Amino acid sequence: MGWWSSLKKKVKKAWTGFKAFVRAVVRYVIEFVMRVINLVLVWLPIQKKMRIQVFILRKGDGEPVLNQNGLQDLQNNLDVAIKIYKEKFDILMKPYGNPLIQTLPKPAPSYALNPKCLDGGAASDEWSEAGEYFASNLAGWNVIPLGFKFPITIFVVQPIPGAGGCSLKERTDYVTVTIAGIDYRNTLAHELGHCCSLRHHESDTNLMYENAGSGNEVTRWQKFVVRNSRHCTFW
Repeated sequence: MGWWSSLKKKVKKAWTGFKAFVRAVVRYVIEFVMRVINLVLVWLPIQKKMRIQVFILRKGDGEPVLNQNGLQDLQNNLDVAIKIYKEKFDILMKPYGNPLIQTLPKPAPSYALNPKCLDGGAASDEWSEAGEYFASNLAGWNVIPLGFKFPITIFVVQPIPGAGGCSLKERTDYVTVTIAGIDYRNTLAHELGHCCSLRHHESDTNLMYENAGSGNEVTRWQKFVVRNSRHCTFW
């Protein structure tokens, strides 16, 4: 590799990291503003809304990462998530686009198909080409908000070693999940909780238990945090 190619690669990497930094700052500012607005209203007995959009990635050969059985597992996860958020958080989950589940038209690059998750892998991805790919395919907006609904984009990827899904909490507006081979149906609900700023919980009956299982209990504080997220609005 010549010095010019090496320089261009370094500049591209720096520019990708800078854009990721700007996205994170914008999201933190919006999260703060939304929390201030919701601080008094969050406990009002009014059902809030969360918009979601599911994008299934295609492999290099053009085939979707989910077959028919996988699509049914995905629908089961969605049904469980809708039920949990309605019953536990008083939040109505609504599709952002039509249809709710879509397959992206072009094959995804390997770094997006196989995202990192554990041991800080998701954070490193966000500052690299993987984060750039997910940001460019978000539903709703990339850096500058196009509205005030702040949907969560769910990217269905290939199996993630050691995890059923991954989220960087309030730092992003997307989660990555792998449906194939996942025994538990609350995986998606768990990752959406992370995207709404929830951390892991020590109880194995809690929705946010680290090793996501079949638990769906939430605490009053968890309900407050989720309902106060920018992803959950009154409109």
